Amino acid sequence: MILNLRKIKDSKYFYTVVSVVMLVLALILRLYKLSDIPRGLHVDEIGMGYDSWCIAHFGVDRYLNSFPMYLSNYGGGQSALYCYLTVPFILLGGFTPLMLRLPSVIFSMLAGIFGWRLVRIVSGKRASIIYLFIYLTIPYFTQAGRIALDCNLMLGLSVIMLNVLEYCLRDENYGKKTCFVLLGTVTGITFYSYALSDVVLPLFYLFLIIYLIAIRKKVAISSMIAFTIPVIIFAIPQILLQVVNIYGLPAIHIGPMTIPIVLNYRLDDIVFDQVKPNLRWTFDSLFRADNTDFDSFPQFGALYMFSLPIIAFGGLYTLTRLVKSVREKKIRFESVILIYTFSVLLFGLFIQGVTTYRINSAFFGLAFFIVATVEFLFDRNRQKFASTALAICLLVLYLINGVQFVDFYFNKYADTVYPQRLFAEDPTDVYNFLDDQPENVKSRLTYVGGANEAYIYYLWAKEISPYEYDHNKYGNNGDGVKYSFWAPEPYDVSCNYVMYLPEESEINALIKLGFIEYDFGPYKVYIFE
Repeated sequence: MILNLRKIKDSKYFYTVVSVVMLVLALILRLYKLSDIPRGLHVDEIGMGYDSWCIAHFGVDRYLNSFPMYLSNYGGGQSALYCYLTVPFILLGGFTPLMLRLPSVIFSMLAGIFGWRLVRIVSGKRASIIYLFIYLTIPYFTQAGRIALDCNLMLGLSVIMLNVLEYCLRDENYGKKTCFVLLGTVTGITFYSYALSDVVLPLFYLFLIIYLIAIRKKVAISSMIAFTIPVIIFAIPQILLQVVNIYGLPAIHIGPMTIPIVLNYRLDDIVFDQVKPNLRWTFDSLFRADNTDFDSFPQFGALYMFSLPIIAFGGLYTLTRLVKSVREKKIRFESVILIYTFSVLLFGLFIQGVTTYRINSAFFGLAFFIVATVEFLFDRNRQKFASTALAICLLVLYLINGVQFVDFYFNKYADTVYPQRLFAEDPTDVYNFLDDQPENVKSRLTYVGGANEAYIYYLWAKEISPYEYDHNKYGNNGDGVKYSFWAPEPYDVSCNYVMYLPEESEINALIKLGFIEYDFGPYKVYIFE
């Protein structure tokens, strides 16, 4: 029996088959009930989605900017890469939650695949299987792969970037300019994944150069130039965006592309006086729960609380490897992974309002530290039996918690974590119902209240052209003739009301005035007849 198991394990196909099976399981976790969980759409999902739909059909965003390189969204701005990745899915499958979330699934899977590849190269076959196991069982990897937020692209793209960097730093490739052109291109694209990458990536490359100098690895000028040229090309629109919005200049049009004016351009995301509270918020965002209710749950955290000492040990062990590589004057790529993860977490201390998704690209490195700890235990020669038993116990602990998380996420989350802040459900049936009313009813002004940025859910439900609903004219409040997306009091019997998850006091006040209630699940329609 034992011999047969060893024969299977030693088979050249064993690790490949196990890896494929685990990746298929990961894909299932991302696709199963993707349209329904999370329940409804986050306000940033639908905002990005509507801009993507507008670009797909009209070549402009909701502000009528032609192919913007950055989105205004609700005024604070949003990275545009996810929006453009969504365009072909919308053209193929329509403006649906499934189509909006598919790019997130793809880039989450790329974090798994390229993470597996990198760990396999750096730490070996067994370590790559352990990485996939951790990737499967840690909550954040699944949760981030199921929601259409622009920032989540940074995790997948940064893992791809690290793969290209590993290839470039090999002795046989170190002088190849094509490798560094590719690295510069991937790095440049990563700048468009999330606004905070504008600081994280330069910080990482600064630390990387210091590391390379410390190990006396000559940095070829030709390779630096080959890397820098594509980075600069990709950075130019980003720099112009800063200039336009900081100095109040008019929008810039480069061919069909627009460097837009962002209504409330955020200059205060980076702060230097909140390091102490940010330490606590970073801890909460990783091991407890942040102030969102879709990135992590208090009973699990993004990484599980018990992961703290495991990650700490793996990080410290990797740090010793970095010190050793400096002494030996030899590149160890686990040192580069440590440097990248440190760069993300360090920058997180200077972010206005740390959340899990804002430091999402650190999660590959944190998973790598877990793998490093488990590998250390498996490889330990002293007290071999006890170390191996502890490593297995840790993996079992992740498995048990992973199963509990999956059960909660797919069977309880949608009902128990409800309503979710900044989420709302599809109001299509509501607006179709109002359109089917007699003329004396549908000609009234309808107030819509309860949902955050309710107007964007209306534009989604009815697929209203950005030229028909001119956002530059109407803003977030509606045209004031057919719809107004707020519900002022006192209530007016000459108007209709659509309320999302109304309070009992609101329901009673409307019924008392003689309104008839029509029930559409979380939405209630009130018509005075």
